[in-house]
Amino acid sequence: MAELMDQALLLRRIPYSETSLICHFLTPAHGRVTLMARGARGAKSPFRATLAPLYRLHIRWRPGRSGMGTLLDAGRAGMLVDEAHMFDALQLLAIASQLFQEGDPHGFSELSDAMTLLASRHQDEGLCAAFWLLLDRAGLLGDLLHCWQCGEAVADAALMAWKGAQLICSDCGEGGAVSPGMRKGIAGVMRQGNVRLSARDLQHWRMMIGQVMREHGMKLPEGFRQLSPQSK
Repeated sequence: MAELMDQALLLRRIPYSETSLICHFLTPAHGRVTLMARGARGAKSPFRATLAPLYRLHIRWRPGRSGMGTLLDAGRAGMLVDEAHMFDALQLLAIASQLFQEGDPHGFSELSDAMTLLASRHQDEGLCAAFWLLLDRAGLLGDLLHCWQCGEAVADAALMAWKGAQLICSDCGEGGAVSPGMRKGIAGVMRQGNVRLSARDLQHWRMMIGQVMREHGMKLPEGFRQLSPQSK
């Protein structure tokens, strides 16, 4: 079978046998692919240092006839984030691994853009913005200008509510208040790097993100668990 080449982001590495790794990658042209890196854990393997998370990679592989392919070569092309953002970036990898499954053509650009947001915003706002972008690109969010339940446009100055992991208008019910200023602040953080939210709005945004993830059966990162109580 013909060999394939593509850019890649490493999502997961799973030890296999005594010397190998099963690697999950996101690629722009082939979506998510799972490959066996034979001997990658061996002391003399060229994969040993290359197959690390948070790097842009170039990979070459041979697809399997009916299942997992075999990784033939991998090279690094630069880090995704700097050292200060590494812990948060690893959380993004974990969420992307849940959102984009084998055979899904999406994921590479979504994760790349989320990493860019993480690195270019103030730390707390950047983490929320990166998660928000991933959830939005995966189709789990509505926009900030419409009710997620009825789909009606909402005026910029109108108060909205957060209920059942949805942003709703006043006609669709009541819930935790989402002020026009908070909606404007979230939109501003997503667009540019110098916007800051109040501590209260930032905490509320983290709670919203955590509830959306829980609603869709996703494992929450540490920083979102206490703010997102389970639905009863």
